[in-house]
Amino acid sequence: MLSGRTIRFVTAGICALAFAADPLAEARRHIDAGRLGDARALLDHLRKSRPGDPEVLLTALVVDYRLGSFAAVVSCVDRSTALGANLEARILRAAALDALGRDEEADAELERLLKTPGAAARPALHLGRGQLLLQRGLNQQALAEFEEARRLAPQWAEAMMWQGVALMKLGRTNSAVDAAEAAERAAPEMASVHSLLLKLYRLTGQEESAARQAAWLRRNAGAGQ
Repeated sequence: MLSGRTIRFVTAGICALAFAADPLAEARRHIDAGRLGDARALLDHLRKSRPGDPEVLLTALVVDYRLGSFAAVVSCVDRSTALGANLEARILRAAALDALGRDEEADAELERLLKTPGAAARPALHLGRGQLLLQRGLNQQALAEFEEARRLAPQWAEAMMWQGVALMKLGRTNSAVDAAEAAERAAPEMASVHSLLLKLYRLTGQEESAARQAAWLRRNAGAGQ
């Protein structure tokens, strides 16, 4: 069962976005910025215009997970042939099972994924395993998974950010700041990175830097405190 679950992941109109050159990329930018309502509205439009598109379905699945609709995530993956063989979708399914308290099923799902040829070289699998370990309080083991994800994808901001989270939980705040700042450089529009930096700067007494992060969040995601 999850303890201290972090679901990181707030709204404005989509009329102009419906005509964007790449609406799916726009939806993903909304997700990165924490604007899940905007992302959901745009994805609802895309699901009508591009029914069965696995990339649209997977992105919608991410929104469901971040909104806490864990049962919907499991049901969607189980019903969709387009998502059933998708590694990222299966990782989200495992995380959703874990969030629902179905730990053994979540572990079994990850074990199956690990046996898939080539899966161990996929950074997303290590990130997903690390998140589950972190949520269970196994911070050192989680850090090893995030480090492996970062080794496989050195410029992946998500891996850098979660490495920072694990380091923070282990009390290694200076190293956590380094990882989070690297994530900010790689993905400057990612709201969860700014939220992490806000917390870390406050922990390390860097009040001016914390104030800048809070201002960014108020401006872009309405989350600064």
